[in-house]
Amino acid sequence: MRTRILWISVALLLLMVAGLVSIWPVRSLWYDETVNAYFATQSWGSIWEWCTQIDNQVPLHFVLLKLWGSVAGTSEFALRAFSFECTLLTLGGVIALGRRIGQNIIVGWLAAIALALSQGFLYAAFEIRAYALALALMAWSSVFLWELVERDSEDIRRLFYLAAYLVLALALVYTHYTGFFVLCAHALYAVWQAWITPRQRKLVVYIGLGLFLGYLPWIIALAGRDVREGTAYAGQVTPRVALNTYLDFYAYGQNILPEASPPRYALSILVVFLAALLLWIVLRPQSYKGFTFAALTFVVPLGVLLLMVYAVQGKLSGRHGWPLWLSASLLFGLSLGALTRFKWLRWPVWSAALLIVWLPSTANLQPIYNSYLREAFTYLDTHSQPGDVLVLRDGTLFAAAEYYQTKLPWIGLPSQKLTDVNHFLFFPEAEKQLAELISQHQAQRVWVVAWQGHIMDPQDLTDGILESIGQPEPLPDAFGFGDVSVMLYKLRDNRPLGEFRQTVSEMHPIAQTPQNGPVYLGGYVLDKRTFHPGDVLVIHTWWQRGQTVLPNMRVSVRLYAPDAAPNEFYRGAVLDQPPVSATFGQENWAPDTPIFSRFVLWLPPNTPTGMMTLKMVLYDVPLPGTFEPVFVTIDEIEIVPH
Repeated sequence: MRTRILWISVALLLLMVAGLVSIWPVRSLWYDETVNAYFATQSWGSIWEWCTQIDNQVPLHFVLLKLWGSVAGTSEFALRAFSFECTLLTLGGVIALGRRIGQNIIVGWLAAIALALSQGFLYAAFEIRAYALALALMAWSSVFLWELVERDSEDIRRLFYLAAYLVLALALVYTHYTGFFVLCAHALYAVWQAWITPRQRKLVVYIGLGLFLGYLPWIIALAGRDVREGTAYAGQVTPRVALNTYLDFYAYGQNILPEASPPRYALSILVVFLAALLLWIVLRPQSYKGFTFAALTFVVPLGVLLLMVYAVQGKLSGRHGWPLWLSASLLFGLSLGALTRFKWLRWPVWSAALLIVWLPSTANLQPIYNSYLREAFTYLDTHSQPGDVLVLRDGTLFAAAEYYQTKLPWIGLPSQKLTDVNHFLFFPEAEKQLAELISQHQAQRVWVVAWQGHIMDPQDLTDGILESIGQPEPLPDAFGFGDVSVMLYKLRDNRPLGEFRQTVSEMHPIAQTPQNGPVYLGGYVLDKRTFHPGDVLVIHTWWQRGQTVLPNMRVSVRLYAPDAAPNEFYRGAVLDQPPVSATFGQENWAPDTPIFSRFVLWLPPNTPTGMMTLKMVLYDVPLPGTFEPVFVTIDEIEIVPH
């Protein structure tokens, strides 16, 4: 019987391996993956500095990935293979754990199949990040905890199980901080067992002491550092929003679900999951301990996650719900396994339930991060010329630039290696670093690669400065790079950066909103010339922070005929927005520093021709606001027929 079970388990694993191999991705790495891939090629000291001084990640995945890379290589395929191997360990661990907590191998098989069909798990299977390793460690640490608790106190093998559990549990929390949520569930289960079986109480003490001593070195290494600083915007995430996020990620993985996209497979999976739990309650199998264990590993991580994003830090990511994928599959296997007594009913019910779990894979969805970083850097190196330099918007892309080994000299604007939502790029820093890069390499052209660059450069200073001193160049044979943008600017010999710096520094206040609000320093139409209907105006404006922050202030950019009344503007070309952007409020403006705001205004085909005045109306919402609208002239342009 054991041999038969073993062969069926091996056959099932091979079948799942074949399914995973058939969907092996060919896509490029996205930003987060390039960080882990880059450090697989770096020194041990670099990994230590990254984990203890820069980022808030624990080091085990970096360490194991580097060791793996030293043997298998550091190509995209080789590094994805590490996650793939961890995925196989996870599936084997789920089978072993399901058999133990369900007292039936069928529970393990059903749980493994349900997990292998979920899109969240398939995302982790090929992601060059820590989630596949964390899932494997969660599965096998749970196996050894179960064996440890279930063994008689006189069993000599308990010492081996204790040591194995401590190693795996510590490896889990050295892989991802959210691994602590799993250990909280383990702790509750062990305490419950100690309460009903007094001889187990010493075991709880040994486990707690071992975990504390094992994690103490990392606590010392991070002493005095706030690992949360700058990693997320301030705010709260409601439990309902968080629940929807975790459910959608389980169902769809890292893909975008269109709002009007029926059917809602995630809700279907939730209904099946709840129906399966109800089935277990009705049939009442004997595996109540196993059900308690699986329920704790689901409820405790979920509860802690909801509490964290609501009360501690509003950093919501569906990926952080990875423990729920495994525990949900265990509950799924336990509940459906209760049907084993019904020889003919069980097969159609199992098939229908697993089919619903699989259905989201049939939806044609786009990935949330549709990044073509490999193609972008290959394009740069193929089309670059002597005298070219590269600006990364922002410096966090250093890992991608280094992993894909770009040959261009580069800088990051800003130069932060980790996204800091409280750090913003301002004109003095941007101008200084650009001037040094251009001067050092006698640059004639500047490439810009950006991915979520607006977070630390909300003013769009990088492109704003470069289009002021250079001319955007067309990119031949470029078909887009997903959510990665690539720009090229040819510098003008007659517009050096020093002259532009002087122009900005010599600006003086032209108008100020009432109540000592923002000060308007001036503006202009870029590349001023004769325009035609259908053209696009690029408008630069410069501001300075006032003594008072006016959060409801807006600007309306409009076209007027000469001598037109305030309400007689051309309504086909109007922009209406906050002074810079909705994500960069005046409270974030640096004092005594020019603040840049870029507007792009499209001239419709029926735009009137002749001389036109470009004006900006400063006002307060809702209307009527706290001050009367202020009218400011930006520039004058001439529009002529084609």
